[in-house]
Amino acid sequence: MAAGRVASPSQLFIALLLVLSLCCLSCNAKDDYRQQCEPSWCGKHNISHPFRLKHDPGKCGESRYELSCEKNNLTVLYLYSGKYYVQAINYNNYTIRVVDANLHKGNCSSVPYYSLSASNFSYEDEDPYGISQGRGKGHWWDTDYLELSKPIIFLTCETPVNSPLYVDTAPCIGAVSSSNSNGHSYVSVGRLNASDLIEFCRIELMLMTSSQLTKNNSYIDIHNEMIYGFELTWVQWSTCYIDSDTNKASSNF
Repeated sequence: MAAGRVASPSQLFIALLLVLSLCCLSCNAKDDYRQQCEPSWCGKHNISHPFRLKHDPGKCGESRYELSCEKNNLTVLYLYSGKYYVQAINYNNYTIRVVDANLHKGNCSSVPYYSLSASNFSYEDEDPYGISQGRGKGHWWDTDYLELSKPIIFLTCETPVNSPLYVDTAPCIGAVSSSNSNGHSYVSVGRLNASDLIEFCRIELMLMTSSQLTKNNSYIDIHNEMIYGFELTWVQWSTCYIDSDTNKASSNF
C-alpha cells in the first residue's frame, strides 16, 4: 500500500498563514461597515451590516443575521425556536438587546414561551450569536471575557422554600408547571450550583437577562429586568476579541 504524502514545512507554513488570514478576514468582516447597500429601517432601528431585513436585497447584510420587520414596525429576531423583540442594536460594542415576545410590561404574570440558557450557545464561530465577549489590548492572552447575559431560572417546589437564592413569584404567578398546579413557584437570578438546588424543587424554565440585580430583589424587580431584555454579541470570543484601544474586532490567532 502506498504511503501518504507528508506535507513539507513550507506547505505547512502556507496552510497556517491561510488559516490565520481566514480568521482575520472573519473578524474584520464583522467590523466592516462599508455598506454594500443603504441601511434599512424598522421603526426606530437602523438595520445595517451584518444585519439585514427579510425582504432586503440579497447583497445586504448576512443571511444568518436576518431580522423581520413585523406589525407595528416591531423588529423581530427568531432564535432557537423563540421569538424576540429587538430593543436596541449597538454597532459600537457589537451587541443586540432583545426581549422574549411573550413578556409584557405591567403584566408580571407573563413568562417566556421558550427556555433559553447558556447551553444553547456553542461558543463557536458558526453560531451567529454569543453571550460573552472578549476584550483586550492586542493579544489574546491579555483578554478579559465579559459575560453579557446571565440566567434567570424558574423553579417549582413541592413545599415552601426559605432561601435567599429563591424569590417567590406570588402573587404574580403560581406554579409554572401545568402538571403541578399546587406547587410553589420561585425564580433565581444567576447560575445555580447543584448544591443550591433544594430537594423537591425542579427547574421549569430558563431565560437570559443583562440585569445587574443584587440580592433582596422582589419578583416585580426581576420581572422588570426581564422586560429590559438581554444582550447578545455577534463577535464570537472563540475566534475574535474587541481591541480595548481601537474598539475594533481582531483575531485571537
